[in-house]
Amino acid sequence: MTKTIEITDLLNSTDLEHSVLIGYYGGGNYGDEFLLEMLGNLFVKRGLHDIAITYQDPKNYKVFHHDFGFPLVPMYDKKALLQAILKRKNIIIGGGGLWGLNFNFNVLLLSLCLFFSRWLLGKKVYLLGVGYYNSTSWLGHIGAFLAGKAASTILARDKESVRNFQKINRRTYATNDLALYVDKVDPDTYAADVARLERQFPIAGKTLFFTLRKLKGYYDLTGTCIANNPDKPILAGLLVPAKVRPDGYALLESWQKEHDNVRIFDLTFNPLALFYFFRAHRKQLILIGPQYHIILTAHLNGIPFLPIQYDNKVGQLLDQLKDTRERLPIAKLTPEKIQAFIDTTFGRA
Repeated sequence: MTKTIEITDLLNSTDLEHSVLIGYYGGGNYGDEFLLEMLGNLFVKRGLHDIAITYQDPKNYKVFHHDFGFPLVPMYDKKALLQAILKRKNIIIGGGGLWGLNFNFNVLLLSLCLFFSRWLLGKKVYLLGVGYYNSTSWLGHIGAFLAGKAASTILARDKESVRNFQKINRRTYATNDLALYVDKVDPDTYAADVARLERQFPIAGKTLFFTLRKLKGYYDLTGTCIANNPDKPILAGLLVPAKVRPDGYALLESWQKEHDNVRIFDLTFNPLALFYFFRAHRKQLILIGPQYHIILTAHLNGIPFLPIQYDNKVGQLLDQLKDTRERLPIAKLTPEKIQAFIDTTFGRA
């Protein structure tokens, strides 16, 4: 039986001072920024001080995050990144399904960096709350092998990831996604962030909350469902900044212009503000969105959500949540299935 180690227990029992934290942070993606905000809170609670955070666009850090006092390293400044790694004794990979469907060349470079940092530079490498899925590409499997061989400890966030990493590294243990440690955060510290969202998006009653992701046919499905529900308040948006997905935001603007009941948003706020906004309106919101962390946000706040599965990682999440409903792959999702969910939940949400 696989041993389970809580991420908080590892933080409390391991000397992670003098570390560099690396993830997909700084692109404005809700899930990635959520993971980073969680780690910032957990590091401060642990009393850590010397943690360098790699970030794609440091000048925009405060758009998405509180200032925890940790130095930022520009992710794409190779010299600065190398200096941060050389200066510190540990490398922490902080969550995310890096070795999955969305694996890309940058993650391959990261995996190579971890391998050489461990075996040439003698750094300790910790993979915390990470995912490795069979849906990845052959290059993704190579990347996961390199990262797995580099790791001193791997805390994998679901059964599929545990199985895959255990084939590479026996120091693999089961854990939870970092978002599940949100109860360790003081919600009062985000009251001002939530208040700004409340002013921007006041909720007066039951509201459909749509999130867009660029998946084959999904934009069209969302547009059809919005058009089919002119009598219901709708919040529709991107879980990234508009500049990251301008085509999606242009579509949102067209829907807002066409339908009086539609308000739109993009991610230009702290991710935990959205989490606590969901909590404040858990009896009013209904989620239709495929992203891993927005589904988890809905679940943790008792909000009805549609079990859309676009990747293995979402299937693994739904298994962990003991959600026994029919999984809805994007290819099999229809306006009728979405509408049936809306009709059922809008009456009881």
